[in-house]
Amino acid sequence: MDKRNTSRLLAAALALALLSGCGGNTGLSSQGSVPAATQSAEVSAASGGETAEELAFATIDTEDQPAAADSAEETDRTSQPTEQCGETEDVLGAELTEEQLYTAEQTEAAPEPEVTSAATTAQTTSAAPVEVIQPTEPVKVVIPDIKVPLSPGVETTSDEKAVLDYSNAAEGYISVSWKDSGKLVKLRLIFGDKVYDHDVTPGKTEYFPLSCGSGTYKAQLYEQTEGNKFIKAMEQEFTAPISRETSPFLYPNKYVDFSAQSAVVKKAAELCAGRTDTIEKLAAVFQWITDNVTYDKQLAATVQDGYVPDPDSVLAKKSGICFDYASLLAAMTRSQGIPARLVVGYASPDIYHAWNEVYTEETGWITPELLLSKYGYNLLDSTFYAGYSDKNKAAEYISNGGNYSALYYY
Repeated sequence: MDKRNTSRLLAAALALALLSGCGGNTGLSSQGSVPAATQSAEVSAASGGETAEELAFATIDTEDQPAAADSAEETDRTSQPTEQCGETEDVLGAELTEEQLYTAEQTEAAPEPEVTSAATTAQTTSAAPVEVIQPTEPVKVVIPDIKVPLSPGVETTSDEKAVLDYSNAAEGYISVSWKDSGKLVKLRLIFGDKVYDHDVTPGKTEYFPLSCGSGTYKAQLYEQTEGNKFIKAMEQEFTAPISRETSPFLYPNKYVDFSAQSAVVKKAAELCAGRTDTIEKLAAVFQWITDNVTYDKQLAATVQDGYVPDPDSVLAKKSGICFDYASLLAAMTRSQGIPARLVVGYASPDIYHAWNEVYTEETGWITPELLLSKYGYNLLDSTFYAGYSDKNKAAEYISNGGNYSALYYY
């Protein structure tokens, strides 16, 4: 079997070893938990001669999903939280049962590599491993200053139902407040040819990242009319002069929610106490998550449309799906002042998935990798690494950047 086929078979084994995936993949109106692709919205004129636009947010069946694009730039999928790590087949066309893959996976695992504190980027060779410093004496746990998103009301668009506040666009986020009307509400953010769709929770203020960086955005709010049809209720175009590309990924938002009082902030502070190096902190957080958080099979099988991770809840129950793993890691590292993206896209061969990318001043965006002794590879797929007993096989898969295709950043 050639290397490509081996990688794909390993991907299938990894996915099913993590409990044959994470449920069904839909668009804006069915099950799910990781932002998934939606079909192109149907636009039609409203009745009575009105010019309002009405969208039909249609679902997409798992089998209709196209293969993963080679890069995020080559796709025009839109996004909405839903999870799909569905069943996979080997490249020879013979369907592998979950039982067969579990049997193969339960072979004797190779010794687990040791987490160290060196980092590389996808474009450079890895530096010599530097061991994580293990504090030998009690150290003081300090809760750092947490970035707090605000809605100051300086630049807004509003009516009797909603307030869209883009006062902090330069910081990389906007907020939406919608009065509870008993109907579903959607926020669509458009940046060039990229479209992000989000659920809006009526009756509260929610924050959404401007993931595409500096430039001109168009924000549209849609209110449900019936079924999966929504009519446009508000639209605002604005410019976001974001000075640092990392800013959107330091603040809490709808998908990475935390505050100074959060349990995840305290836990991250405990894990990072006595450590000053960014990579050492990342290694400590990653290792704790992958050692202590297990994959939630039941949630994966029953997750519903609109599911949003709660990092404190994931921390308390120590289990979750890939969206939860990625949200937890992002919350803990952001609370330590380390920019972290929650990434949604495809893992080879066609597994709808969530993972993380982190940023350091020395390396820029690490789209790999914390380095393991003897194995330089991407550790930021905490779901796969935690769920697979043979860490060397996990390393082989995760180290191959070709196995990942990012679509959206949160």
